[in-house]
Amino acid sequence: METGKAVREVSGIRVRAWRVWTVRETRAGVRLCSVLHDTVWTPSAAAVATCAEEHSHEAPERSCTCGFHAAHDPVDALTYLRGRDEARTLCRVLGEVTLSGRVVETQTGWRAARAYPARLYASDAALAELLEVYGVPVSSPGCESHSFPTCTAMQSPSVRRSPIWSNATST
Repeated sequence: METGKAVREVSGIRVRAWRVWTVRETRAGVRLCSVLHDTVWTPSAAAVATCAEEHSHEAPERSCTCGFHAAHDPVDALTYLRGRDEARTLCRVLGEVTLSGRVVETQTGWRAARAYPARLYASDAALAELLEVYGVPVSSPGCESHSFPTCTAMQSPSVRRSPIWSNATST
């Protein structure tokens, strides 16, 4: 995800932002993965960024593009919901992510050293149930069952303003 030029470093705080993941079937089960890189996000553990450049450094660095990218606004992340996927990709999901550690604010988002999903928005209840392994709230238009604790049809205040829910919530 391209979030523009670095503006400032804001380390020492947790930041909530928006990103898209691919959802893939792995040997360990269904997992969230990076849209652009071959990174699998492990449940119950923050993902830790590294720099893949020849002269590696601690990620993120203001003068580099490394780190976990996330957008200020969900609309900026939505462009990543579509794209060419590998055969093992089941779908893509939008979500809110908590960024921590070293964090660089950019023109339209953030880059961070550590990241973990905070809330996921699934296309249906079956997918939401598969993603419950992350232990975060999962919202879905058809997810009104209380059979699993993380599934909720209630969106956060920020997503209610998002165009992706304009048709999904009107029944």
